[in-house]
Amino acid sequence: MILAPLVALVALVALVALASCAPRAEGERHAAVSSALNAEDRLAACENDPRVVAGLVTSEICAGADIFFRETFEGNGRSCGSCHPVENNFTIDIPFIDALLDINPFDPLFVHEQEPELIDLEIYELKTLGLIRENIDGFDDLDGKYVMRGVPHTFSLATTITPDPMHEGAELPLERTGWSGDGAPGAGSLRDFLTGAITQHFPTDLSREPGVSFRLPTEQELDLTLAYQMSLGRMNELDLTRVKLTDPEANEGRLSFLDPQRGRCNVCHANAGANHLDTGRNRNLDTGTRKAPATSTFGAFDGGFGGVGLAEPNIDVLDLGFLNGFGDGTFNTPPLIEAVDTPPFFHTNAFGDDIEAAVAFYISSFFKESLAGRELEARFGAPIQFPDSDIVKMGRLLRVLNAAFNLDLAEQRLRAARELAGQFHDARDDVQKRLMELAEVEIDDALRVLGVAGTPLHPVSRYRLRQAKDEIAAGLSAAAWSARESRISTALLRVQNARDPLGSNITFQLGQGNLMY
Repeated sequence: MILAPLVALVALVALVALASCAPRAEGERHAAVSSALNAEDRLAACENDPRVVAGLVTSEICAGADIFFRETFEGNGRSCGSCHPVENNFTIDIPFIDALLDINPFDPLFVHEQEPELIDLEIYELKTLGLIRENIDGFDDLDGKYVMRGVPHTFSLATTITPDPMHEGAELPLERTGWSGDGAPGAGSLRDFLTGAITQHFPTDLSREPGVSFRLPTEQELDLTLAYQMSLGRMNELDLTRVKLTDPEANEGRLSFLDPQRGRCNVCHANAGANHLDTGRNRNLDTGTRKAPATSTFGAFDGGFGGVGLAEPNIDVLDLGFLNGFGDGTFNTPPLIEAVDTPPFFHTNAFGDDIEAAVAFYISSFFKESLAGRELEARFGAPIQFPDSDIVKMGRLLRVLNAAFNLDLAEQRLRAARELAGQFHDARDDVQKRLMELAEVEIDDALRVLGVAGTPLHPVSRYRLRQAKDEIAAGLSAAAWSARESRISTALLRVQNARDPLGSNITFQLGQGNLMY
């Protein structure tokens, strides 16, 4: 029987209004305000969250998500979710920023335009390029020692952050975080990253004094937020040698990706992930992206990893003939499975939303003349080179893999919504409906990802996904839980029928955090 948990759930929500379950209109941003809830309060509330009661999510992941999306740590109103919104694949880009400006130009993301003491927290490139200001090498020179970077998504961190010991030079962080692999303070773990993010992005003034400009997270908050982040996206890697794609060009792209005489992509992005083929761990590399377009002309040029503690520039980032940046020129290797719908690409957002342009980068002089390009040349006896046709084919490979990931996320959320409808009926139907909305977000992503120019990519699957969207819309407007449950079931069938034709052995193990928002 579920009546007792339901009574407790309603009572507790009435008392504490747990924000992670609170209903809101579609497209509405989280109301990020400093909360009177401490970690224990959140854990207690989460014990009655329907997702926890149903066994879909642990209370620790639930509480960590609430901290991630809603706790502002007595800062300027921003939360982690300000730059990592669930409805935009945990990143921000120009379309998202433009839409947010239309909906709420006073969102905390733009707090630097509202508070005079924060005018230098960001610069205009936030709106024009989707770049945020990062003092990655320290706060000792706020005017001259900063870089502008895109916001990396937080999907699948469990598979990407173990550092490769082959990286020589500066002491390795415990884990690879941020674009240069050294985004976290202290020992450099993902757990420490929250402290660095609060210090960088949440302050009420640029003195960044703990206890004045913001409060630091407690040990328990650090643990809970880590648990949530490590449960996002997928928990496993593929085996591309066993994957078979139905689209002939995509499957040929897979072969090129694996072929050391063609794409060579699998060396640094083993199985389309973020880890190196030789070690199975994340390796920082100088691929020439530091010289790619859209590098900031403000502050220091971005020298990547290892600039902390340097008083003077130590690297000529753009080969201009003088030292103009801090670091060793290397950057963190991101996973590719999630790449197509998390543009723009590289740390400077240099290649818009076109995955094919990002693939083409690797036959450019930027890459061929880089340290990583020369390492591949020495390894295989010739410079990297593949025809334009392989750019298209590898683009199709990545599009199919990304679409499969999108649809697995959609299926996970629809299954959860259906289970909650079956167990709780109309009680807390806002949670069911929000999961349905977020499933539709992933379906929309899959439709965009598969909407490639040239030979149509899985047109039948795209038709079935549009049918799934219709079922979700009908379910969201259904008056009774039983009708909603039925519509979810039909939408789920449509998603499965769209997913199956993509190929075989594309199997993702998904984390519980994908059900939180």
